[in-house]
Amino acid sequence: MNVVLSIEAIHPPLAGIGRYAWELATRLPLHSEIDAIRYLSDGLWRDLPRIESDNGQLVNEAPATILPEMPKLNYKGRLRQRLGRLSPVSNVYSKLVPFIASYKLNTVKNGIFHGPNYFVPKTKLPSVVTIHDLSIYRYPQWHPRTRIERMRSAIPESVKRSDLVLTDSIATKIEVMHEFNLSNEQVCAIPLGVDESFHSRTEQDLRSILARFGLRPGGYSFFVSTIEPRKNLLNLLAAYRKLPTAMRSVWPLVLVGGAGWQSDEIHAEIERAKNEGWLKYLGFVDQQLLPVFYAGCRLFTYPSWYEGFGLPIAEAMASGVPVLTSNCSSMPEVAAGAAMLVEPGDVISIYEGLMQALDDDGWRAIAIDRGQKRASELTWNACVQKTVVAYQSVHKSR
Repeated sequence: MNVVLSIEAIHPPLAGIGRYAWELATRLPLHSEIDAIRYLSDGLWRDLPRIESDNGQLVNEAPATILPEMPKLNYKGRLRQRLGRLSPVSNVYSKLVPFIASYKLNTVKNGIFHGPNYFVPKTKLPSVVTIHDLSIYRYPQWHPRTRIERMRSAIPESVKRSDLVLTDSIATKIEVMHEFNLSNEQVCAIPLGVDESFHSRTEQDLRSILARFGLRPGGYSFFVSTIEPRKNLLNLLAAYRKLPTAMRSVWPLVLVGGAGWQSDEIHAEIERAKNEGWLKYLGFVDQQLLPVFYAGCRLFTYPSWYEGFGLPIAEAMASGVPVLTSNCSSMPEVAAGAAMLVEPGDVISIYEGLMQALDDDGWRAIAIDRGQKRASELTWNACVQKTVVAYQSVHKSR
């Protein structure tokens, strides 16, 4: 079976959808059922980027314990990012690129197309699209206007053109079925995977690296994500402020992540918490360090409002630390009984969850054990295997 994979999402920083596309792009060629794979980006055939880790190894060839480290955006990349936020440019892009992509795809024989980032152009090829979440429909206030316009036009068309829709969770599958009036057979939920670099570590492994940031193993709570309204940081900060002073002193809250859309109010609260002495904000950090930050924390906190999957939850569980997350959307599904679930809109619920998750050693031991067992079920190889099975079902039906 021949596969054409869209790789527009593979760009710095490599996270979320970019991570998903990267894992497919690098693992599909190794699968016995895949005869050939080609990569399409912005309507043109592309080679998969050569990405080097800090030690100079090519990630394409590196051991599984090395996380791919994307280069920072260069001048052209930053310019493209800014232009994409302008309505006239966005409109031209949304019309021109699909036209070029359609022409390219229609030259492919005996293949299948996969759009891992919501988009499928017109093509004669059997097609699969991945819809990661429907936040653009449920919470449009979290997105720039140009993104809303582009996605609300592209997603319904992509769904119509696809033989099968993939989602990252059953929760998102149900939303997609309801939104686009699709049957159970037309949507397939395939969980994401956890990179092998996320695992428990000894204090000796952690101590020297964490010391560079003024941290010690087991001496902080941790949060990682782009700083944006969807992640519910305002309520997390309000709940953390309610903890006893001694508890906040022993276990300060550490935030990692770059600034996102509509984050000014959040950053103001971050500065307030920093000035009060119980929060450290490290901004965007090298992805090579994330497994260490996870494994070194006392508790991973992630009371997000909405997630299509919530990969950080799985990464934290694989790292051998307890998790606090929300009782809604896909998060209980990913945690599968291993996390402290709280009501994201209730500051008291988050506060009470933090108190127990930080201080109850009995619960913590159970959560760590259950979390590692659950994370062991979520591998990228399993994700790719199920994706290939989905390809085969579409290929045979045509």
